[in-house]
Amino acid sequence: MSFSTSEDDLGVFKEKPQKITVKSVARYALVFMLVAVMVASLTTFVVGVFTLEAEYGSRVVSGLVGEGMYQVDSLMMISAGAGAILVSSLGLCGVLCKNKCMLGLHLGILAFLSITLLVAGILGYIFISELEDTAKKSMIDVITYKYGVNTDRNRKHNSITTSWDSVQRSFKCCGAYGDENSTTSWYAYRLSSFWFQDNFSNGSLVPKSCCEPNSDMERCQGHVSSNAPPSQIPPVINSPVNYTLYTTGCYDQLEEYIQQNGIIIGTAAIVTAVFMLVEMILGIIVHRSS
Repeated sequence: MSFSTSEDDLGVFKEKPQKITVKSVARYALVFMLVAVMVASLTTFVVGVFTLEAEYGSRVVSGLVGEGMYQVDSLMMISAGAGAILVSSLGLCGVLCKNKCMLGLHLGILAFLSITLLVAGILGYIFISELEDTAKKSMIDVITYKYGVNTDRNRKHNSITTSWDSVQRSFKCCGAYGDENSTTSWYAYRLSSFWFQDNFSNGSLVPKSCCEPNSDMERCQGHVSSNAPPSQIPPVINSPVNYTLYTTGCYDQLEEYIQQNGIIIGTAAIVTAVFMLVEMILGIIVHRSS
């Protein structure tokens, strides 16, 4: 007796290969992008914290110019980065659990966060392009009206004064910008500041932070009359040099640091936002096909 088995009979024992569909490819791609966005969001969060709290980051610059606007970019990145990590986790759960409502909620919040990061990135580059004129004017205004004025009663003026003193010591600079022959560097204090005009300086022509440490402070601050700065007004080309006094403006010393912050913020925010937009497109495809 012979038994014959056809290919059709054996078909019941064979596993049918799964078809690769657009839906399955989109799901796997979405999982990959969710993980990528979580990593990018974590990077964005770290960059935001770094640019805000760095020794000469956004917080210090805001102190120098007396405006909180220079911290906005860093704060937006910290908030959006932290939010994106949570939202991406929500989306990952939605995809793996095939929960359409969870995935939809993730997409809605993701749209808002991606716009926030795009705005932060654009602001970072605008900040660089408008940095010079805006920062210089703000620095002069702060020196004129706020530095050293009523610091015992005005908390904001006290914070600004502390920031200026810290930067002037660290970067060996004095005043807003320019060289020793400029009226906007060391001479700005004597020329226009309320600190000097209203005698908050106690007769000093420049702050102590404009002087080399352990130097002759009486001579450096102009308590002892001489034919060198700060007693001598600009131009001082043919005058003796006062080596105890910093004569370069702080913007000139800080410019590179401030520009680097703007570039880091703009690049990190825009790259993360692009990842989010790709993730959002994939998420919509998966959500519609669920």
